[in-house]
Amino acid sequence: MEETKQSQDVDAVLSTVSDEYLRKKKRNKKITVSIISAVILALVIVIITLACIRIDLKPYFISQPTNIQVYTNDNLTFTPNDDNNEEFFNIYEDSFYSTILTAMFTGNLGKYEIVEGPTEAFYSDATNRQGMSSVLKSYLGSNYVHLFYAQEQKLYNADGSIYHSNRNSNQYEFSYQDVYFNITNENAEHDLTFYFGAYYGSSTPKIISITVRANTYAIYDYVVNDK
Repeated sequence: MEETKQSQDVDAVLSTVSDEYLRKKKRNKKITVSIISAVILALVIVIITLACIRIDLKPYFISQPTNIQVYTNDNLTFTPNDDNNEEFFNIYEDSFYSTILTAMFTGNLGKYEIVEGPTEAFYSDATNRQGMSSVLKSYLGSNYVHLFYAQEQKLYNADGSIYHSNRNSNQYEFSYQDVYFNITNENAEHDLTFYFGAYYGSSTPKIISITVRANTYAIYDYVVNDK
């Protein structure tokens, strides 16, 4: 009888320990599931937020020009006037906005690189700084935008510092008054390159470029169909 009672006591203790272990394991599982769920929820909120917030990918120093011309099929199609200036520039500015999430995946989160390649003529008439060189034309294709500034503008790096020539030890600062970029009839983001007619002093303007991401379809659609 004594042995039977001891055996029952041991079984009772083991059962209690087992129940407590199972309860503790269940609590730990619930805590783990709650933590994982909270982390997943936080990630979902972050992703949704990044997918909703939009940022301007256009180089910050490119301000509204004095004059703008839009060419389609190599013909001057549109120049803003008092009646449509505000509407057009809203479309123009919006072309360079993208969500933070998209910008992160494309590596264009407000950063850009100024490319100063071999000396390539910007103007066909360098003396009077007019026209478009054959090299520039080959880069732009038949659909493009021309920005003109009455006052000289400076080139700036993404960190806010003035850009200096990387091909000359004298650290020249470039100025420009004319900028071109191509537009597309495809409604999608694509690599867009700004081409600057860059010069220092009385030097012959050459092509310097910056490439960003943009969707310029709205510009094309506006000047072709809506103007």
